[in-house]
Amino acid sequence: MKFVALLIALCCILPLSIIIRGNRRIADIAWISIGFLPFLLPAIPQLDLGIVTLDEVWHGYSHGVEVSFVDIIALAILFSLPKTKNVLWFHVPLAFYLFALVLAWFQAAQPLAAFFYIFQFAKVYLLIVVIARGCEREDVPLLLMKGFALGLALQLLTVVLQVVSGAYIQPPGTFSHQNTLGMALHLAAIPSFAMFLAGARGWQFLIAPPAALLVAALTASRASLGVYLGGLCLAYLLSLLRGVSKRKLATGLTGFVLLLVAVPVAISSFERRFEATPLGEDTYDERAAFNRAAMMIVGDHPWGVGSNHYVYTAKNFGYSLRAGVIPVEGNLNNIVHNAYLLAAVETGYIGLAAFLLLCFYPLFISWQYARVAGSMLVGDLLAGIAAALVAVYLHSAYEYILFGKDMHYLFGITLGIVFGTATRLAVHSTGPVEPEKAVGRVPDPARG
Repeated sequence: MKFVALLIALCCILPLSIIIRGNRRIADIAWISIGFLPFLLPAIPQLDLGIVTLDEVWHGYSHGVEVSFVDIIALAILFSLPKTKNVLWFHVPLAFYLFALVLAWFQAAQPLAAFFYIFQFAKVYLLIVVIARGCEREDVPLLLMKGFALGLALQLLTVVLQVVSGAYIQPPGTFSHQNTLGMALHLAAIPSFAMFLAGARGWQFLIAPPAALLVAALTASRASLGVYLGGLCLAYLLSLLRGVSKRKLATGLTGFVLLLVAVPVAISSFERRFEATPLGEDTYDERAAFNRAAMMIVGDHPWGVGSNHYVYTAKNFGYSLRAGVIPVEGNLNNIVHNAYLLAAVETGYIGLAAFLLLCFYPLFISWQYARVAGSMLVGDLLAGIAAALVAVYLHSAYEYILFGKDMHYLFGITLGIVFGTATRLAVHSTGPVEPEKAVGRVPDPARG
């Protein structure tokens, strides 16, 4: 039955592409859906069409070869896009990381499980290309951020219901874990905050930051709330560097008041969490034990053990036990809570270098082109994305979530906006048309 559903979905790509090409409103809905669906997919597994899955027998962050509705819509949009000037520079970090994954594939004890992640990243690579090309249209980043805002509204509603029901100490929203939800907040809300500070019009910029703040407070995740607040502060400072305005000063004061409101909510959430499940970090630091196991594996396998293979290696070859991980099935089947160590374990030193390039090259590009954009609103968008990426990378020192498919989509959308917007700025600024006219003070129609 799943193959029939997949075949039907694939057959819909071409007709959907024709509709998107011929109807601007449908195209807008498609772009908004790309931003919204990553928040909905975890709650509705039927939107993922599995070709091969090992959900019950494989412990990792990728469990199969799957095609989701995000992939279907992305392909339809790709075929609907007009030809644009081919800019290859943003492919370098993506292609290098894909090469590192394939290289580590040859080290994998279970090649099929390693291929799951390669396929997952290849889909995100495609999504980045689609969004980068789509950003030739000036309002595409706004539409994607509107989808993000709808996703945050869904999370707020879900989290409140979960808290009221009393069934969750740390509500995860529609995601499988509260920490995934916490990291999603950074990419979905911090750029909207930067746009709001710059004077952008649009409900998404108004509701996304406070909604994310309330969600972070209710999740009772120390890292999620702390890093999100740090990201907002960084976005605020970067915005002030781009110019001071009455809105920014008023927002700073309002933000301080909202923080006073959020603090009691956060304290109440943390009290419920620690009353139900005391940390006990003074007797057993699980993160430190995972880190020790990861370092042992890296020392023995400098070329990596294969993507999606941390648990398989750490558990079956005794690394977790020697590192002091409590010998309980749930602990032994867990993954090191550090994205950088995970990259080193699974793809070796070459893969770690590729992963760092994949992460920090877009950060460099976003800040560089925020300066190139000057007073154009697109510069504030890129500065906000830079702050969001910093937050994600700091959070990734305590979580492996960036490797999961849910965060992969959000990360890919963000990188697509960075590369697409920067490409448009670069192409038009070197062409015969004046940069401001070519870019249209992107997205100037949104400025209030």
